[in-house]
Amino acid sequence: MKTSYLTFIIMASLFLSTAVSQQKSNGSGFITVTGGRLYYETAGQGEETIVFIHDGLVHGVVWDNSFSTFSKNFRVVRYDRRGYGRSPQPEKNYSNVEDLYQVFTSLKIEKAILIGMSAGGGLAIDFTLKYPDKVSALVVVGAVVSGFGYSDHMLTRGGRLTAADYANPEKLLSYFVKQDPYEIAPQNIEVKEKLWTIMEKYPQNIDFAKNRLATPPERPAIGVLNEIQAPTLILIGEYDIPDVFVHAGAIESGIPFAQKVIIRNAGHLVPFEQPDIFNQQVLSFLQGAEFHQILNTQGVAQAVALFNKKHQEDSTWIPFSENQMNILGYQKLQTGHVGDAIELFKLNVIAYPQSANTYDSLGEAYMVNGNNELSIINYKKSLELNPENQNALEKLKQLE
Repeated sequence: MKTSYLTFIIMASLFLSTAVSQQKSNGSGFITVTGGRLYYETAGQGEETIVFIHDGLVHGVVWDNSFSTFSKNFRVVRYDRRGYGRSPQPEKNYSNVEDLYQVFTSLKIEKAILIGMSAGGGLAIDFTLKYPDKVSALVVVGAVVSGFGYSDHMLTRGGRLTAADYANPEKLLSYFVKQDPYEIAPQNIEVKEKLWTIMEKYPQNIDFAKNRLATPPERPAIGVLNEIQAPTLILIGEYDIPDVFVHAGAIESGIPFAQKVIIRNAGHLVPFEQPDIFNQQVLSFLQGAEFHQILNTQGVAQAVALFNKKHQEDSTWIPFSENQMNILGYQKLQTGHVGDAIELFKLNVIAYPQSANTYDSLGEAYMVNGNNELSIINYKKSLELNPENQNALEKLKQLE
């Protein structure tokens, strides 16, 4: 993928975009940041804080549904980045990362769950890399990664836009809301109409000159994603542009134990198009964030101990999907950590006892470990649940 100064300007246009005047636990106001002001809103009284970071087209209202939903159990914060929504246009160089840090400082946020979309997701990643102790979990939606390139297809939206189009804000706004096949899934006509009603009132959002004043992060994220230890969820709409899928793949492969979920019937603006599904995915992820945090930082034994404790207290508490745990188990198996793989596969059996696949995987791990008796037991259980499991049949012939 190629990148250039023009690429930076166009992509900034698409994706990028210490005192509080009235500090409230629920309310709104302006935060004074270096050389400017940011409009913010807060709600909820939960022990944990969620900070929502919008994309490069729609300001904080893109989170309306999620903001209301999550405020029931969390303290929620959203803000308009410089030149978006109610935040004034920047007049001098600024840093999106440091602006977010000043949001934390001004609103007395010690640590938070970051949920960022598109450029907001890239910002969330950059912030996590610079201030890891401030982030307890990370959710990125259609995110782009600093330091990673973009194709001509991305820059021209599949040949639909030229450089001249980017210099025509009125035409550009109409294109992204009404015509672009990736921003909102083509069939979501009512969502397009709703977005147009919102964006007509905020034409400054599409004035991308502001992004020329935004300084890049100190370190491009693409080469250091492995430093992120916060549990990470990657969401992407099935109709999003191909480059965003490439970026999502880079995030997934770079951040240890990151989870990726594709959302049906959605383009780029997943929380706006499919808010209920989005909220459900995030809530489910956050329930297991503690488990994954311990797994990432303390290891398998401590994560297993947490699971056993929580699962005994509440048998419905399952902080991982069957497929996710299967992948984690095979990662351990393939890197020679057979004991850890066995423990993870055992968790999968406890969590999903009616799945033939969980017993099959555990049987394989026991076979690799030389414990043929337990391997046979698990392969037989897998066959009971799925008599057509050819892999289990073949392995039993080898073992018996």
